[in-house]
Amino acid sequence: MDRSTRILLIALVVAYIPGTPGLGVDTRDQTAAPAFLGYVYGAAFFAPIVALAASWKWPVPARWLALLSGAVAIVLPGLDLTGVLAGPPPAGMIVLNAILIVLGVAIVLRQRDPEAHVAREGRRLT
Repeated sequence: MDRSTRILLIALVVAYIPGTPGLGVDTRDQTAAPAFLGYVYGAAFFAPIVALAASWKWPVPARWLALLSGAVAIVLPGLDLTGVLAGPPPAGMIVLNAILIVLGVAIVLRQRDPEAHVAREGRRLT
């Protein structure tokens, strides 16, 4: 995994923080969201952290975790923008969801060819 993908993963983690219900720009009533949604967002928050931690030692699992992180960063905000998860989002969440989707697309596009990134770093896929 190259440096720009690591930077994108860090940006994704930082972008999730203001979207925490009751903490940041999400002002919706927490009872409107299903209970399992907290676990899903928790996994979405920790997947890029684990991918980043694994990126130095295990490039193949890190690539898959980064791909999963990017895909989740596209799907969850997309569902939130449509109002499926917890009702219509406030204006701040619309902007934050757009940022998360852009970061997710960038991460997914960076992970299309993992062999090229690993070869540039001089490693072997194992």
